Amino acid sequence: MNNYRRDLPAWGISLLINGVMLTAFHFIAWTVTSDQPNVEIVSVMDDVVDQESIFIDSVVADAVGTDGETLMMAPALAAASVPQAQQAVQEKIEEAVNPEIPTLVEGDISLPENTDFTATFTDNKGTTDSISGGAAGVMDRMTFEIRQSVKERQTLVIWVFDASGSMKERRNAIAKRFEKVYEQLAQEKATDGLYTAVMTFGEKVNILTPEPVQDTKPLVSMVESIPDDTSGKEMVFSAVGTAVEKWRTFRKNDGTWNKMVFIITDERGDDFDQHLESVIASCKRAKARVFTVGNAAIFGQKQGFVRWVYEDGEEDFIPVDQGPETAFPEGLQLPTWGDTSDWRLNLMSASYGPYALTRLCAETGGMYIVADDQGRGQKFSKEIMRNYSPDYRPMKQAEEDIRKNAAKAALVSTADLTYNEKSGIRNLPVPVMVFAAYNDNVLRQEIVEAQKPVAAVDYDIKRLLQALEATEKDREKIREPRWRAAYDLAMGRLLALRARYFGYNNMLAAMRSSPKAFEKKENNEWRLIPSDKVDSVDVRKISEKAKKYLQRVVDEHTGTPWAYMAEKELRLDMGWSWQESARPVPPGMEGNNLADEDVARLLLAEEEEEQRRRQMAPPAKPRDRPKL
Repeated sequence: MNNYRRDLPAWGISLLINGVMLTAFHFIAWTVTSDQPNVEIVSVMDDVVDQESIFIDSVVADAVGTDGETLMMAPALAAASVPQAQQAVQEKIEEAVNPEIPTLVEGDISLPENTDFTATFTDNKGTTDSISGGAAGVMDRMTFEIRQSVKERQTLVIWVFDASGSMKERRNAIAKRFEKVYEQLAQEKATDGLYTAVMTFGEKVNILTPEPVQDTKPLVSMVESIPDDTSGKEMVFSAVGTAVEKWRTFRKNDGTWNKMVFIITDERGDDFDQHLESVIASCKRAKARVFTVGNAAIFGQKQGFVRWVYEDGEEDFIPVDQGPETAFPEGLQLPTWGDTSDWRLNLMSASYGPYALTRLCAETGGMYIVADDQGRGQKFSKEIMRNYSPDYRPMKQAEEDIRKNAAKAALVSTADLTYNEKSGIRNLPVPVMVFAAYNDNVLRQEIVEAQKPVAAVDYDIKRLLQALEATEKDREKIREPRWRAAYDLAMGRLLALRARYFGYNNMLAAMRSSPKAFEKKENNEWRLIPSDKVDSVDVRKISEKAKKYLQRVVDEHTGTPWAYMAEKELRLDMGWSWQESARPVPPGMEGNNLADEDVARLLLAEEEEEQRRRQMAPPAKPRDRPKL
């Protein structure tokens, strides 16, 4: 036997050993349990096309602005269906926020109803294409897009016009270019497979061409004679949905057809919350690309202004819904103390179109063309703003991303509160800066009245700050420039506001406790003026932290709206000092021995006299403002 093994070849020994091992493994069962849940991946994306956002330097006719009103999409992070991996982040926010501000920050983002969360999005980098020339420039770009489409295959172009009065000039300017556009296409033999349809929208959707046509000459007068819709409603998404469904299967000849929808408007549409997701899905099924010629959204705002000229030539600016540029609120709506005259802060262009229309264009492979005239607010370089593109993914995806970072979630929650019209933060009282000091009792009485609203405001500001400060560590995990700029600016502005209110209250308390003596005997009035001197240690710490955040915004985000607002905050001193002056003394206020009830009575009489004088002034003639 020993001789047999010795004479056995090496390969035979190897075969024998491996055979024994395989036989043993055959009888061993391994069971592997996965911790990962079964995931169903669903998509309604039929066709993916690269897209761009195009930004035009010049406009057809109207002005863009805002009065700083509330954001339409005022969401809060929904607590339901939170994945385990994200639950800890949400609990961290709630633990830090809820005990301190139970009634002010809820920590939830509510999403619009009927939202299709299965929609996908082709990444949009927000690239820009500068086009000049007003209506001519716009139509040249449209001509290019139509020409490219017709080269590929037969094409149906659907023009969807906003029928509101503010759009009349723009509609006519574009209509006048119709004939030249189609003549140019005809010269290039690009109209054989081209059909055109026209419809309008306001409160209702109207189809002007029951069937698409090839002869476009009648379209010019058809568009110019569109009657103004005076309802003040813009059902743009209903119009696009109607157009796509009506002509989804349209074809005059065999073969594949392209479909292009051109929306001409100056607002964001009133029905996006009901129909945005379903219209996106319809457009994808029909392979219809959507293009919009509209106005830029106002930075962080819902409303803008459109210039309106009355028959007598008087000019007015009518508020219209033109934003926001983001799905969720990212910026706190806070006043700039001491600089209320600068309306430009609320008129800055976002450099992007409103979220809903821009997303519709991006999802369908079209583009949003910003037709923005000279504007009335600050403007920013398109090249710089390209790096600060809003998130155009479906809201559910964006929400999940926000949920993963406590700093983002806290920012959205606090910003949402400042958009509330009834919020104390939104309606901060204008602090009294001038105090009559005919005698010490008068001065104390005025200080008491001035301090009453400040105490409540300071409390609200502290609670908002606690929400953001509790998540400061997660701020370092934020990579997107837009979110970093928004978080730092929110912290800086809140801290600056806190420093000013806190310092203001301290100055009043000290003066009330021990009134200062005038250097000049003829003076009888004290004024609080901004100062770079801060006596209080607590106020100094807050102001130094505010400057740190604001300066970081300026340094890291130069040339953006965030840096512009941070610079304005830094130009305003955060401390206070007293300045004395003189005013006429009302009868009965002489002397320093008046009782408190006498002071109150005399101040009331002075206030009533002022009201009487105001009532005698002729009232301004009321205007019947149009609904645009």
